[in-house]
Amino acid sequence: MARMNVALQELGNAMPDYKRATLQDDEGLEPAGDGSASPESVEVGFRKGPGPLLSRLASHSQLELVLCAVAVSLALLLGIAVVALAIQYRRDPSHSMCLTDACVRVASKILEALDVETDPCQDFYQYSCGGWIKRNPLPNGRSKWSTFNSIWDQNQAIMKHLLENATFNSSSEAERKTQRYYLSCLKEQRIEELGSQPLVELIDKIGGWNVTGSWNQTSFMEVLKMVSGTYRATPFFTVYVGADSKSSNSNVIQVDQSGLFLPSRDYYLNKTANDRVLAAYLDYMVELGTLLGGTPEPTRLQMQQVLDFETQLANITVPQAERRDDEKIYHKMSIAELQALAPAIDWLDYLSYALAPLELADTEPVVVYGDTYLQQVSDLINGTDRSILNNYLIWNLVQKTASSLDQRFETAQERLLETLYGTRKSCTPRWQTCISNTDDTLGFALGSLFVKATFDRDSKSIAEEMISEIRAAFEVSLDQLDWMDEKTRQAAKEKADTIYDMIGFPDFILDNKELDDVYDGYEVSEDSFFQNMLNFYNFSAKVMADQLRKPPNRDQWSMTPQTVNAYYLPTKNGIVFPAGILQAPFYARNHPKALNFGGIGVVMGHELTHAFDDQGREYDKEGNLRPWWQNSSLEAFKNRTACMTEQYGRYTVHHEKVNGRQTLGENIADNGGLKAAYNAYKSWLQKNGEEKRLPALGLTNHQLFFVGFAQVWCSVRTPESSHEGLVTDPHSPDKYRVIGTLSNSRDFVEHFGCPLGSPMNPGKHCVPPKPGTMDAPPITPGELLCLGSSLAFSGLFYYLYRKKARVVAQIQEAPKLHVNDDLPALVSAADARCLPYVALEGIVLPAKAVLTSHYHEGLQGVIQKLLLKEHRLVWNSLARSWSESERVLSEQVYTVPFLLASPDTEAVTQVSVESPLRAICLPLETVYERFQQPAHGFRDLLGQYLSGEKPKGILETEEMLRVGAGLTGIGELALHPDGSLHLQPPARGGEYFLSLGDWQTVLAELESVSGLWKGAAMLCAAAGLAVLLHALCRAYRRARLKQEDKEPDSEEIGDGEPEDSCVICLTRPRECVLLGCGHICCCFRCFQALPARLCPICRGPIDRVVPLYQA
Repeated sequence: MARMNVALQELGNAMPDYKRATLQDDEGLEPAGDGSASPESVEVGFRKGPGPLLSRLASHSQLELVLCAVAVSLALLLGIAVVALAIQYRRDPSHSMCLTDACVRVASKILEALDVETDPCQDFYQYSCGGWIKRNPLPNGRSKWSTFNSIWDQNQAIMKHLLENATFNSSSEAERKTQRYYLSCLKEQRIEELGSQPLVELIDKIGGWNVTGSWNQTSFMEVLKMVSGTYRATPFFTVYVGADSKSSNSNVIQVDQSGLFLPSRDYYLNKTANDRVLAAYLDYMVELGTLLGGTPEPTRLQMQQVLDFETQLANITVPQAERRDDEKIYHKMSIAELQALAPAIDWLDYLSYALAPLELADTEPVVVYGDTYLQQVSDLINGTDRSILNNYLIWNLVQKTASSLDQRFETAQERLLETLYGTRKSCTPRWQTCISNTDDTLGFALGSLFVKATFDRDSKSIAEEMISEIRAAFEVSLDQLDWMDEKTRQAAKEKADTIYDMIGFPDFILDNKELDDVYDGYEVSEDSFFQNMLNFYNFSAKVMADQLRKPPNRDQWSMTPQTVNAYYLPTKNGIVFPAGILQAPFYARNHPKALNFGGIGVVMGHELTHAFDDQGREYDKEGNLRPWWQNSSLEAFKNRTACMTEQYGRYTVHHEKVNGRQTLGENIADNGGLKAAYNAYKSWLQKNGEEKRLPALGLTNHQLFFVGFAQVWCSVRTPESSHEGLVTDPHSPDKYRVIGTLSNSRDFVEHFGCPLGSPMNPGKHCVPPKPGTMDAPPITPGELLCLGSSLAFSGLFYYLYRKKARVVAQIQEAPKLHVNDDLPALVSAADARCLPYVALEGIVLPAKAVLTSHYHEGLQGVIQKLLLKEHRLVWNSLARSWSESERVLSEQVYTVPFLLASPDTEAVTQVSVESPLRAICLPLETVYERFQQPAHGFRDLLGQYLSGEKPKGILETEEMLRVGAGLTGIGELALHPDGSLHLQPPARGGEYFLSLGDWQTVLAELESVSGLWKGAAMLCAAAGLAVLLHALCRAYRRARLKQEDKEPDSEEIGDGEPEDSCVICLTRPRECVLLGCGHICCCFRCFQALPARLCPICRGPIDRVVPLYQA
């Protein structure tokens, strides 16, 4: 006892040194108190270190020891794997959440836009945008509202602030002109004072207008030159100077069809569907004519003639869907040849006037897009009365300039737009109208102010890096096109490599001198908005003429920096991404890469793909229109694009079909852009590792990519605006830009797990799979490792369960005995005077000597354990916190021989208990426990800081098996020749137990352990089965998709719609009879994909289906 106290004293005084040492005391502790046994008279089991584990293992068989060692080894390996995976999990951002302010904000916006009640595999657009649509009702005065409109409104607000800033004092004359122009537009009082006078004076200057009764019958050509050449209206045709499509290093005069006020020829020709629009248009024409001095009835009569003339013009106008082959509509000729083609116009006179002061000759080359149209226009002009032609020409000037006049003209326009686009009364502030006008006129000077105030210069380099990644991914995809021949593929790669990208803004806008030079010669006054507009028309005509004798400038932009859009120009083989679109939701520096690649990344991929769509593919890497595809690749390309034409042509909006041919180029770009951007994102992940996920969404980053892509296209619009988009827009409706593109994406199908036959995975994909993607191994290495581990552990746990279950059965079948005087006779009658397995209950008595407690006087026992533990705190550098730790410094066990006796004092029979330390559940009772804290000095604290360990103290405990305690022993009971009874470990196998409880307690504990092993075995087996089923399901889905891909191309793209084809897919034959309605209308595949068991024809319930047998 004195030695232990000395040890504790030393530990308390010098803990920093002691904690790194090992206690080297090999002697037993001296018992205190009178009547205690001397050390020479006791059986001592003495151990140091982790004794309890060894004491447990010592009672097991050799086989069980081996199995336990295997189990421990496997558990250790599994623990190491779990720890490694946990560390990887913690370090892997994909399994952790991004909780920065930016991530929380963007996650909140995404969540608000989602409609989580919708199944993404049924309608991904509704799933991604349903919440946005609910929260964004169409604003007054708008026919469409989308993310693009929202960003443009933000940009406008920024430009308003810049232009109205009281401290505005730019050193650039162009920027000062911009402010003067904007302020002149805001002066509504001055505009109201002038009324219609500026336009009336302009009409009189040209020669008058028969509608207002002031026409002086000026010649047709003079009026045409003034209206078109000076004031940039576009009656009959439009003339401009641009790069020659077949010689992109030189500019050329170009002539194209034009002349209609309404958005499309369809409005004029489809009178039944557009009668309201035509009536509203005529009312608008009459109202403007009346405001300019005409009388109502004559004005209506003459405006009806103009409308009829426009209808004739619409009839000869070539539909946009038929103008997608640039090679077919390109016609280069001299002015003399153009004169012969369309003699109603004096082309040399007209072009010389429009491009003054340049001198032109009959030999000057002109590119005409649509020679048949110009020929028919010439015939139409020659066959039309001169007064109608004059009215038509002046009407073109009126409609172009009326928006610069007073409120009466604006109100008239609002009434027309309400019918044409479905807008309600406009609440658009005047400043927004003026910002738009300023952007149209001095867009690059306004862009200079915008870029200086808002654009992060680093965004330009980041965007350029993204384009490089997407370009690389796009070129990799070219290698995977098995239908493209090698020569065409190489030329396509060269074209992709030479695509010229322009990001953010043109450099000249930040150089005041260069910017001023661009607008030199344009006069702007703050007092007359109308005159500013006319001055700009004159100025732009001079700029156009100045370009003709110069080579095209590759760095010249056709879009201002603040515009929320992007474009590809085939004659430059260039793509442009203005600063206006390089912002959320398309792009933000602090957004996850998944969102940036799904937003601006897809836009970049879209524009890049335009270089290879049905129009862009006709231009080579230098931007020249020439055939560079091999015939075999060209035919294969047309076959695949036919699939896309047919796919999008099936979509409808308000019962009106999308024009798959008109939208083909944009659909190709959407599909190709998504694929390129997603592949670029995967490439980025391979280089940089997974990124953190956004909170609250429950989406992986791969799923987030597709959601980000879809939410870019969230929009609402009026039915009238939807109709206008269908007949004029080369893009598909926003909903089908999402659904059409994603239903062709196998990556999307994989990450959202859309079943085959669902709307988002219809089974027919117009974008072919990458070679080899369907031949992936059925089970991944990770799944194989999980499957093998789960089966191995399941087998081991099952073995341990069966072993424990056998022990439970042995105990249940063993005789249940108490120590009494009948016991010797019972054992003597058994074979070999031995009961191989019994449960025996009695009380503990010492055989000779007794052990006395060190701390409780008079407390005696037959087994005594003294334990010394150190408790401390250890610094965890990984978790950056202190963690609890303990270790056994000393463990000493003393035993003396003891007996089991009967509680009945009159009984004399006793049973000697052999090898108690080999027994399982060694029954010891804690009789003493004390925790001693050390004292810390300055030196100790310094040592703790340096070592990263803080001692808490020493725990001293004493445990005993007390004399007189009730004890149950389960083992072999033998009668020795000297007549003594002995309870000992079973010689024939079986576990040896000593317990302070009764045999039922031991049995219950064993049954609990047995159930634990059984549950662990079942859990591991279930995990392995789940992995196996997952791999089998994936292999099945791949096999189904592979089977779909092997179907003939004719089925993929449709070879017509035979009478017996399925009414749903229009490709496969009708194969089943639907009962009870009896309709024969669909194939089995479409029947299985029906979302509800309703007949597609009559919508009646389907009781059952039977195959259709045809002779």
